[in-house]
Amino acid sequence: MGFLLFFYGCSSDHSGLTGRHCRNKNNRAATLVLEISKGKDHPDTTHSMKTKHLPRIQKWLAPLLLLLVLSACEAFEYHPYAGNLEYKNLTAQNLDRIKALETQYSNPLTPLRFALTGDTQGYFAETEDMVKDMNSRDIAFVLHAGDLTNYAFTDEFERMHRALSKLKMPYLTVIGNHDCLGDGDKLYKEMYGPLDYSFTLGPHKFIFLNTNFLEFDESVPNMSWLEQELQTPASIANKFVLSHISPENSEANPNQEENYARLMRQYNVRLSLQGHTHNYQARELYKDGIKYVTTAAALKRSYVLVTVTGTQATFEKIEF
Repeated sequence: MGFLLFFYGCSSDHSGLTGRHCRNKNNRAATLVLEISKGKDHPDTTHSMKTKHLPRIQKWLAPLLLLLVLSACEAFEYHPYAGNLEYKNLTAQNLDRIKALETQYSNPLTPLRFALTGDTQGYFAETEDMVKDMNSRDIAFVLHAGDLTNYAFTDEFERMHRALSKLKMPYLTVIGNHDCLGDGDKLYKEMYGPLDYSFTLGPHKFIFLNTNFLEFDESVPNMSWLEQELQTPASIANKFVLSHISPENSEANPNQEENYARLMRQYNVRLSLQGHTHNYQARELYKDGIKYVTTAAALKRSYVLVTVTGTQATFEKIEF
């Protein structure tokens, strides 16, 4: 009776979303097959290994295989969606930084400037350039409309955070459809926080809504929660809703499009902000006075700069 050992090397190709995953600087895949048979050659081998050599082989086989594994992989993970996250609870940390700005924006006439970006998924060089441009401007915080990653791998989430953490100002995110792949939603919640949340800053309220219907179910987006969040006191002059997918998109929940548009009108939402399409758009989708602003992907080398003064919100496309 023999035994068969397989060693799979690393590959930079993310086409396989299951099984073992490891990072390899050489970006090559290799397979080592070693079969030890008893008294018979395997048809695919060139040399037979007799049973009498088995004890001696066992002594050096284990360290040899260990050496091969260590030389092939810098880091070895049992699954690309594995935990062991280096960063956790980033949303709460960035919210604390924003709340520290409260006294600066208590007066409704004090201009508030924030940036809208999204779909940075794998565009690390462009994201780094964008961060440099944002850092050169007077911006209170950055909103990310989702798709931080392509495949929701742990290292993708962490690498993108390292790029965005170079911002001088805090940033907040919603989850995108690519961030939901595999166990990505679990990683997102551990690394960032809730999928639906909100915060206020002076007279402004920002609501973050998961709209990735196809990756979840009919309960997404959570419209009852959204309506509760939109019911604000008179002291809130401006409301902004940030999501990944706009309501008319073919990947949005078709049963909630009219309801979403109704809530935007009923509660006089200043801007509905989103990403997903990778192209900049600013539209009045339903001819009701509500503007829907979509930011381009980082690859297009642009983002949106929003300025709020009193009850007026203006925006412009910034190219970098």
